Amino acid sequence: MQSNKSPFAPLNRGLFFTQMTMMWERILPALFPYVLLVILILVAGQWGLFRNLPKPVHLAIMAAGLVITLVASVRAALRFRMPTFTEINTRLAVDNGLRPERLLAMRHERRQPKLRIGKAKAGIAAADPFALRYVALAGAILGVLILGPVPVQQVASGFCVFGDMPESFASMHLALIGR
Repeated sequence: MQSNKSPFAPLNRGLFFTQMTMMWERILPALFPYVLLVILILVAGQWGLFRNLPKPVHLAIMAAGLVITLVASVRAALRFRMPTFTEINTRLAVDNGLRPERLLAMRHERRQPKLRIGKAKAGIAAADPFALRYVALAGAILGVLILGPVPVQQVASGFCVFGDMPESFASMHLALIGR
């Protein structure tokens, strides 16, 4: 039997993983703008919006998107704060249907029951106040329905500001390894 002081005791494990879950929930809004930018570029490439653009305009659009993404990410990162013990304890208690005082009393028990770790709540809505994720999803679905399947090179063309996409993935692989 493990001691209740062990880091592997059910209560200590529960508190640790609840803290990690809460930290992930608070970090995710700072990372999501980058995911959203990539998705929006892919959808624009799917529709062929970059095909006839001059390179300087394409570069300006990409730079503006990156600046907006950086601002959104920094704003979300500045709101980050570590979860307090009270928040962690309360969250673990709620996830297990207990009162927070019961968890505090468990610290002194020799035999501690197993505790469930609650699922992370994404918090993406806070990172995407204009719901652009739904715009990108609708654009991708409509693109498949209206345009049908498009070549991967067309979808990825949004990322190729300074050059054209290779003809195939095989030629891209050969170009990367230097043959």
